[in-house]
Amino acid sequence: MGENNVAVVFDFDGTLIDSKEVKIENYVRAFYDIFKVAPGYRETVYESCRYTAGANRFVQLEDTLNRLGIDATEEDKERWSKRYSELNRESLSVIGEFPSVRGLLEKLKKRGFRVFAASGILEDEFKRELKKRNLDIYFEEIKGGDKEGFLRALKRRNFRRIIFVGDTKYDGRAAEKAGVEFFKIETNDDILRLSAILSS
Repeated sequence: MGENNVAVVFDFDGTLIDSKEVKIENYVRAFYDIFKVAPGYRETVYESCRYTAGANRFVQLEDTLNRLGIDATEEDKERWSKRYSELNRESLSVIGEFPSVRGLLEKLKKRGFRVFAASGILEDEFKRELKKRNLDIYFEEIKGGDKEGFLRALKRRNFRRIIFVGDTKYDGRAAEKAGVEFFKIETNDDILRLSAILSS
């Protein structure tokens, strides 16, 4: 039976690909490259990044700047974002998908689920990354930057059911605020579990 009135929305980092720790390292490195803070603050930067994981990068950056009492210009924030993107481009190419991701996406497509992708990553960057991996073919729409806003927009389309698949507490909060279901991914076993749930 087709499931064309059910939307399944996937986050990217830590959900489709096992990139969480690499992205945190890149975040911290970019922060130090641009803002030149003392080495002793490194743990605060890590803690901020982990706390805001899953949020739009500029939301993450504001949290880190606030914790350290740094007043940054818009130019500095853009320079940091550019550096962060460069580091991610260098490292993401060697980070693989969770082993069962492609099989799950194939199954959802075959059964008629409406499948979307939403990430805090800048939209152009997000689309490029999915296209490079040939994952873009599975998604009806790809939205970067504002996950909660995208989930709210989907909610207005009157789907019978919307499930947001993510890996962070921020993803869970975004789903809750948008009034949709949330399924948390931590390992490949969770992807297999989601596949079984959606097949039943």
